[in-house]
Amino acid sequence: MELAAVNKSCKSTESFGRSGKKVRIQRGEQIVAGVTKIYNPGDFIFKAGDQPDGMYIVRKGQLQVFLEQGEKQVVLATVSEGGIVGEMALFDKQKRSASVKASQPSEVTQITAADFDALIKQIPKWFVTLMGALSHRLRQTNERLQKAESGGGVPMQSALRLIGVLDLIWAKHGEKDEKGKFVVNKKTMETVLADTLQENPARVQAFLKILVDGEILVNASDPRKQPAWGMPNRAFAAQFPQFIADFRKANPPVTCLDENMLRIMKVATDLAPKNPYDPATVPFMQIVSELKVEPEKIPEMKKALEVFNFTGKSCSLVKTSDGETLKMVKADMPRVLKSHQMMAAFTNQGF
Repeated sequence: MELAAVNKSCKSTESFGRSGKKVRIQRGEQIVAGVTKIYNPGDFIFKAGDQPDGMYIVRKGQLQVFLEQGEKQVVLATVSEGGIVGEMALFDKQKRSASVKASQPSEVTQITAADFDALIKQIPKWFVTLMGALSHRLRQTNERLQKAESGGGVPMQSALRLIGVLDLIWAKHGEKDEKGKFVVNKKTMETVLADTLQENPARVQAFLKILVDGEILVNASDPRKQPAWGMPNRAFAAQFPQFIADFRKANPPVTCLDENMLRIMKVATDLAPKNPYDPATVPFMQIVSELKVEPEKIPEMKKALEVFNFTGKSCSLVKTSDGETLKMVKADMPRVLKSHQMMAAFTNQGF
C-alpha cells in the first residue's frame, strides 16, 4: 500500500495554474522544485507495478489508493487536499504496490525521484534507513494479506494501516520518560493517526481502545507530565499483521473467532497451567463445565470447535480418550488469546 501521509507543512511559494506548471514546494527551510498537473475523475496518477517516478502532493481534489482483485477494486485509502501518495517507493525503490487515481477533479504536484534524492541527502542516514525498513515491512504485509484473501478484500485494512504507522510515530515523536522508556504524547498520537490516514477521530479513539484492552498500549506520562502512551512490545507492529495473515490463510471462510470460541479459549488458557505437562491438554467437557453451558447448546459448540484445527501450533484441537481436547503451549497462550480478541474486536467494529 502506498502510505497516504498528510504533510500540512508543505506550502507552495507560487500559485497553481494550468497543468504542467513548475512550482516550488517549501518544507521548513528546504525548497524543492515540483510540477503540478490536472487530473480528471478516473485518471490514473500511477498503477500497481509501475516504476517509482516520484511522490505526489494533493493540492486540490481527492485521490483513491486501491488494489485490483479480479474484477473488483478494493479501496485502501482516500487522500484529500494536503495528502501525499507514492512516497514509500522513494525510500525502498520498489515498484508501486497499489494504484492511485483521481476520484474528483484534482490538482497534484509531483516531486520527482531526482528532486527527492537531492533533499534526502540533508536528512540523517538513520532516518532514511528506518523509512526503507518500514516501507519494506508494509509491502510484505500487503503481499501476505493479498495471498491469504485469495481474491477477496483485504481483511481489517483500516486497522492494519493504523498499526503500520505506529513505528513511524514512535520514531518521530517518541520521547524518553523519567524511567528512560519511550512514550508518545496521547494527543500527538491521536492527531497524527487521524491526519496521516484521514481517519475519523472517533475511529482513532476506538482503534486505540482495542490496543489498550489488548495491553499493547499502556498509560504513561511524557517528559512534560502530560498523558502519554507506552508500547512495551514494539514488535507488535510486525507480529500482529503476520498473525492475521497466518490465521486467514488457514481459515478462508472465517474472519475471526466468535464470542463462544473466545470464551472457550479464555477458559482453556486459564485451566492450562493446572496441567503438569506442556503442551497442556484441556478436555472440551471440562471447559463446558466451567462455562456452565446448557446441555442443548453443547452439540453446537462442539461442532464449532473445528475452527481450532487452524489456530496454529500454540493451540490446536486433538482427540483423546476424553473426547475433543484443546492442546495448548502454556507460555504462548496469553499472547495468542489477546491476538484473537483484538482480531475479533477489529472485525466486529468494522476496521
